[in-house]
Amino acid sequence: MYSKILIERVNDKIKVISPYNEQFVEEAHFLKGQWKNNAWWFDDSAIDSIRYLLQRMWNVTGEVPYENCCLLIKNYTKCVPRGAVYLFHRMVAKAFSRLSKIKMGADIDFMDGTIKPGGNLYFWETQVLEATFKICNFPLPATTLPEVQKAITEGWCEIKRQQAQ
Repeated sequence: MYSKILIERVNDKIKVISPYNEQFVEEAHFLKGQWKNNAWWFDDSAIDSIRYLLQRMWNVTGEVPYENCCLLIKNYTKCVPRGAVYLFHRMVAKAFSRLSKIKMGADIDFMDGTIKPGGNLYFWETQVLEATFKICNFPLPATTLPEVQKAITEGWCEIKRQQAQ
């Protein structure tokens, strides 16, 4: 099973792979992590902090195998000034200026609605308007987190099991 979230001990270092998230990057820098070879590398003394961070964000650390799923998101609207739109710690989309193209997040399968840059030249924003999309390769254990459970209860999020790859 391919895991998008993984902690691995390599000699006296900790190698961490996770989906891109600006909050995770900020915390990684705080923990003196270094980005190289498509992974974050930390001193092994940071293992407990890294576990806590991954557990808080995705309810997994990747140290044991976990199942992935897709989340079907329906009629989602959010506008973020000068930044990316995140949902359940996964980047949905990001504009870089009022005139830029939109960068879609990894494993986001856009189906319907509007995703575009908005605002004006100086106060631009990323706009996700009445969008329907899938968040693929989402850790199934993360579906028990309160914000995901609230979205499921409200009816705008559904869990879809992924086929084995």
